[in-house]
Amino acid sequence: MERSILHVDIAAFPIAVERVVAPALRGRPVLLAPPGTARGVVLTASAEAARDGVRAGMPVAAALRRCPDAVVLPPNEPLYRRASDALVRLLGAYSPLVEPATWGETYLDLTGTGRLFGQATDAAVRIQRDIAARLRLHATAGIAVNKLVSRAAARVIRPAGLCDIFPGGEAPFLAPLPIGYLPAAGAAERERCADLNIVRVGDLLHFSPVQVRVAFGWRGGLLRTQAIGVDEAPVRPPEAAPAVTVDETLAEDANNTDVLLTCLCRLCDRAGTRLRRLGARARRIRLTLRYADAVMTQREARLAVPAAADLVLFARSRMLLDAARDRRVRLRWIELRCGDLVRGPRQLELFGPEAFVGGPAHGGGAAGPAGAGNAAGAPGWARAGAADAIAGAVDRIRARFGDGAIRPGRMALAGRGCGPTGPRRAGRAATGSGR
Repeated sequence: MERSILHVDIAAFPIAVERVVAPALRGRPVLLAPPGTARGVVLTASAEAARDGVRAGMPVAAALRRCPDAVVLPPNEPLYRRASDALVRLLGAYSPLVEPATWGETYLDLTGTGRLFGQATDAAVRIQRDIAARLRLHATAGIAVNKLVSRAAARVIRPAGLCDIFPGGEAPFLAPLPIGYLPAAGAAERERCADLNIVRVGDLLHFSPVQVRVAFGWRGGLLRTQAIGVDEAPVRPPEAAPAVTVDETLAEDANNTDVLLTCLCRLCDRAGTRLRRLGARARRIRLTLRYADAVMTQREARLAVPAAADLVLFARSRMLLDAARDRRVRLRWIELRCGDLVRGPRQLELFGPEAFVGGPAHGGGAAGPAGAGNAAGAPGWARAGAADAIAGAVDRIRARFGDGAIRPGRMALAGRGCGPTGPRRAGRAATGSGR
């Protein structure tokens, strides 16, 4: 049986959600950017702003010179998260295999659902109508035998419509598209393609597999496989995802340790929350940094004890950040990936959450290996049991009073502007909190 993979794509999803809340924004150029920054960058641009040459990643000042009438909005992540959850619940009525890729982009495996909803194209039309009627959002849809081609089909048909790629037509469909449509074509690969005058996906197929591997290294084989429209990746629901990945683009390029640690704290908070909601713990974490000059660096470590508590993730990822910052160039983007997930009950410790001795407030030293306290002076919160108890308490408070009811002290101090140049007491409070 041929697979039927549907990709639902809502262009500029955060702005589309903002327009549902504020209909006066419809038809106007809208930009999403962090507030209160002199050198902030555009996070998302509406189609009206894009027609004037505004792109994500462009400085806000430059974007406003190109599009003076644009409305600049601060990001509202809780709102977008609720809208994304509502979208996933709606799509879950059509298939048990629903995989949210990013906000506004979702995969559905419609294989074998024909007796319930008819052909995949009929189901896609019904889904588009339901999204418009219940969520007041307009989605494009792509149908193909795999995730790679369905995603490209949904992007080609923007801003509205349905694109159905028949089995066997994957390579001819992809051939005239820009090389950037391939997920494996990152910044370095696109630069190498420009050097080799590879503009379209079909241009890559003029090279032999050996030539592609020589030109692109180990990613060459993956690039060529994607260019012919082959993708065996299954549609994975969130609870079956192999990893949890979170990232953040800094409001301004920064090399200040306090700013970077605050960003890392937010990432660990988000990653830990997602892991606990999935009932999973990570055995391995990977930190990826992108500098202002587009150079990227990575560091990876294996946790001695699988963890989902953001305090433990922060203790280990902080060490990775120190190891990865080997240049004096400012950073622009940070990604934290928690992989090698395990599920099921955790092995309890002999000495549990009550062992809070040895932390910084009691004269303890730096954090030891993540997930374990040690006699050499590891903070008490670095113990897996103690960190899990704290994370559980935070989750219960947020479930009752909302996500903004409690947050790490480091993030609160950053919001008040208390960094390394702030009051000495505030600096000690941030250190004592372990965050």
